Order: sequence, then C-alpha cells, then structure tokens
Amino acid sequence: MGLGIGLVLWPTPAWANGGSALLWTGLLHLVVGNAAIAYLEAGLLSWWFGAPRGRSTLVLLGANYASAWAAALLLTGRFSQYPAITIETVRVWLAIAALLSFLLTLAIEYPFFWLLRQHKRPRATALKATLLIHGLSYLLLVGWYSSSQTTLLTQTQIVPAAQLQPRPPFTLSYLSPDGTQAWRLAPGQPQPVAIDRAAYAAMAPGPQPSFGPVPKLTAASDWDYYTGAFSAAGLTGYNRQTQARQHFALETPFAFWPISHATHLPGDWLIVQLGRDQGCLLHPGSRRLALMARGQKPVVTLPGT
Repeated sequence: MGLGIGLVLWPTPAWANGGSALLWTGLLHLVVGNAAIAYLEAGLLSWWFGAPRGRSTLVLLGANYASAWAAALLLTGRFSQYPAITIETVRVWLAIAALLSFLLTLAIEYPFFWLLRQHKRPRATALKATLLIHGLSYLLLVGWYSSSQTTLLTQTQIVPAAQLQPRPPFTLSYLSPDGTQAWRLAPGQPQPVAIDRAAYAAMAPGPQPSFGPVPKLTAASDWDYYTGAFSAAGLTGYNRQTQARQHFALETPFAFWPISHATHLPGDWLIVQLGRDQGCLLHPGSRRLALMARGQKPVVTLPGT
C-alpha cells in the first residue's frame, strides 16, 4: 500500500520542482499514511480472519513500507522516460502502470499476510486476505491520489496532426531529442527535413526562458498563456475580456511531463514542448491536441517573417 509514497519520494527531476499537490500528498502519505493504512488493514485482518491485532499491525507496517520502496525502484518515472510513450499512447500505459503497481504490491505483501497464518489452509487464506484487504486499501489510495493533474488527457481530444489545420500555416523548426541535429517541418511536408544548426539559430528569437508568459505571434487575441516550471503547473490560459481560465497539465505518479517552450499563434493555437521531446500543437478552444514532432526547443515562423 505504500506504492504512492515511493512513487512520489524517489528522486526524479520532476520532484525537484516541489510544490505540486501530488508531491505534498505523497509526503503526507509517507509520514502518517502507511501507519494509518497498516492499522486499518490490521483491524480488518483481525475482524475477518481472527489474526492478532498487535502482531498484525507490526507485520503490515513492514509490508506497506516494503511495497513502497520496491515500487519506487521499479516504477517511478519510468513511463515519462520511454520514447515509445507519448501523449498518443500514455492513456494505455497509465492503465498498465496502475495494474502493474497493484500486482507488484500484491506480490510483495502476500508473504507478510502469510506470516500471520492461523488457519489450516494458510496459503489460500493469506491469498484471500491479501486480495480482499489490499484491494480495499488500494481503492482508498486511488481517492487519495486524485490530486494528480490529468487535464491534458481528460479535457483534450488527442488527434492526428493532419486533422489540425491552423491558419495561417506555419513552419516548425526544432532540435532533435539529443540536441545534435536541427529539423524543419514546413506546411505540406509529410516528414521533417534536416537543416543546419546555424539556420535554426538564425530563426530562434534569442535566449528566452523555458517557462513563464508565452510569447505571442499575434495581437488579435484576448487570451494570455503561461507555463509553469513543474508538471502540475502545465499551461494556464486567461481571457482578459471574459476572465475565463483554462488549464492543461499532466502529473501522475507514473507519468509527469512539464509544458515548456510554448508559442501563441494566430487563431489561439499553441505550439508547446511536452516533456523532453514532444512537440505538440494545441487548440484550447476546441480542446484538440496533436503530436507534431519528436524534438526539443520548437521555433515557429509564419509566412512573410
């Protein structure tokens, strides 16, 4: 049951930008959550299966902390690092991660339940107790970690890039994921073409912060956008006329991608970098999002510029 603790505490770059609700939820879980869950599980084990309450509490404390650190070693941040996992596939991988975490902690905690055996069929009883009690407390943790930011998935429709046709069309230049090669994707091109780093540097507007107010290539918009330095902050939009707000972010225990290097285009389209190397096109008005390129530091040029 300590899975969420390990996922939050394991030292990955995402947690260095402290302050997100998910981080503090995990810290609180570490300080008192495991003890509370162990006490609850011990009570259920004593009530339903007749195990000694005091001994059960001590054993299940060990079970919860063991599953936490095992999960930290095996799962934390893994799904944010694999190149095959993108905004187009992350929904499936999040479901797989949730299932894997349940099975992993189930396997780790089973021996601890077996230590509390008192019945003629200890293996079957331990398995039944593990599934029942672990399943109930796992549901509690699902609610506890509902502070995860998933609006980038729940409030957008992921579509192929070909379905999005911003006007005017733009040219996208960017660096490869390792930063060694520059690429350009022009309107009507099915694939990007390699360009010199000097050509890319000439189009870049100069040193700019990765996060903060999003630069505009249009004056005909009431929207202002901002990106935050950690995953939960994501992208925030504010309409100066209507005071409407928008927010898109992805920060879960299994996958967390900050939004950076954004550009605000005519028609309230946005080019953003998601995570380390996903160049995405977002239209907040229609809530559509597409993966355009695999690279970093995108630079947008409009016709005539």
